[in-house]
Amino acid sequence: MKRKRLYSVKKFFMIASVALVFPFAILSVYFALHTIRVSEEMAASANRNALYLYQQELSTNLEQLEQSMAQSWAQDWKYQKLRFELDDIDAHESTRIILEAYKVTQSVYPCVGAMAIYSPANGLCRCIYDNSYSHDLREDIKKYVEETDFSRDSVEWYVRRIDDKWFMVRVLGLSNAYSVCFVDIDLGPKITVSEPMPSYLVYFDGNMEALNETEVFKNVDLDTKDSYYIRKIAGENFMIVHMPLGYGNITMAYIARYSGFGHMTISQIFAVTLTFLMLLLVPLVYYIVIRIFFRPLSEFIYSIHKSRDENMHPKLSYTGELVELNEFSDTFNDMMEEIEKLKIDSYEQEMAKQKAEFQYLQQQLKPHFYLNFLKTLYGIIQLRHTDKAQQMILGVSEYIRYTFRNNSVLVPLSEEIHQVENYVYIQQASIATRVILNVEIPDEAMNAYVPVMSIQTFVENSFKYAVCADRNLEIGISASIIQAESEVYLEIGIQDNGNGFPEDILDKYTGGRNQESVDGTSTGIHNIKQRLEIIYQSRAGITCMNNYQGALCELIIPLQTKQAPEDAQEVSDECIDRG
Repeated sequence: MKRKRLYSVKKFFMIASVALVFPFAILSVYFALHTIRVSEEMAASANRNALYLYQQELSTNLEQLEQSMAQSWAQDWKYQKLRFELDDIDAHESTRIILEAYKVTQSVYPCVGAMAIYSPANGLCRCIYDNSYSHDLREDIKKYVEETDFSRDSVEWYVRRIDDKWFMVRVLGLSNAYSVCFVDIDLGPKITVSEPMPSYLVYFDGNMEALNETEVFKNVDLDTKDSYYIRKIAGENFMIVHMPLGYGNITMAYIARYSGFGHMTISQIFAVTLTFLMLLLVPLVYYIVIRIFFRPLSEFIYSIHKSRDENMHPKLSYTGELVELNEFSDTFNDMMEEIEKLKIDSYEQEMAKQKAEFQYLQQQLKPHFYLNFLKTLYGIIQLRHTDKAQQMILGVSEYIRYTFRNNSVLVPLSEEIHQVENYVYIQQASIATRVILNVEIPDEAMNAYVPVMSIQTFVENSFKYAVCADRNLEIGISASIIQAESEVYLEIGIQDNGNGFPEDILDKYTGGRNQESVDGTSTGIHNIKQRLEIIYQSRAGITCMNNYQGALCELIIPLQTKQAPEDAQEVSDECIDRG
């Protein structure tokens, strides 16, 4: 049957929230941006209108200046006769009258910084200047007029820099006599209306270089494509609108400090603020839902998983105000209490079962061992080796006593090693192959407690499967204390020089398959695994492998140094000295 697809409540809530809130958020953001855009366009339109007025004012002044100069050259003989060489008094008088007219023109048009009448034929160059000009600037203006060949210069207004000032220059006249008008950019139209934000009227030449206010706007790049735009200048935002002057390839720009909210009406500010506050409420509501519903629910699920994975019975603790979660918590806690009671009963039954398993496991003796011992003992007696027969009988009796001890009892590792040595002594008498037992265990490990017969079983397997007629049997036993995470373990290794485990048996060990399905060759190891599980649960383990020497078994158990209580009757007889 196909399993029904399940969905997380949290995921479903998120999808539903996005489906409902996302369109609203898009519309709200669009509305807010549209409102800000309208406010920008209104501010740009006002700035553009102001710029147009200033542009018209300056264009009118330039046009009227040009017409006045042209009319003077067309109608006044005093201008034209300067083309010819005159006597000094006549030339001086003519230029004086012209300069007087220039002063009137300068008073009418404040943007005029200087005007000059130049007559190369008479060697005259006389100028009038704005009163604020320094002596050096006046000399440089006059020098510029005298050194410039106006017969080849432009007949239109053009831009020229003299010293640190920019001028719009217009030249009118005939050969050998010229009138030159210098319109000072700094004396042009200025912003006189007080504004809530500082504003600037800036002139740019054909290379888009600022001609005034150069300290602030010398690196400003004009975007000729957009009707208005906002730039960050000196760390502040400015709105820029511009248009060509129509004279001298000059562009006029109205640059005003811009603050989006500062240019909005109260109703616009209120609408935008309300929109963003509503958007901020969305994550706030989501956070509240997570805190009062999903977080307790996640804790419930974690506790349930922990109960399942770690075989624990946690209690749910809920202090919130949701009725449904409170009822769920109470019901779950009641269920855990009932399960705990049932588990106590089950545990008592399991203990009885384990006791029966202990009794069964310690009855699984090795009949062939005793049969071989009796045959060996018979042979020794036939040879009348009475002392050796007595030692063999005492050794086997000790082995039997040790075997019949309670399998749940822990004994010092030194005692288990002593029993292994006793077993090797008994077995050596019954086989022709020489047995070499190497024990490398530090003193601190000898005091650790291990299960009875935990090493003995692996040594028995070495005698059963590693004995070869063409070489000695070598058995090595080592032990070390290791630290793993927060617990200390005792690691014991048993190595022989036999042919190793058969591949099918080793595959069943390493594959974790049920050892009850393995034949009698692995019954002893299977019994040890069961005993370790009963004594240590999942904290102990056995690893079997083959290496270049032969079979290797590693036993890892928690380190225990206290005396374990024993249920079986201890034997007081000691094994005789084999030396």
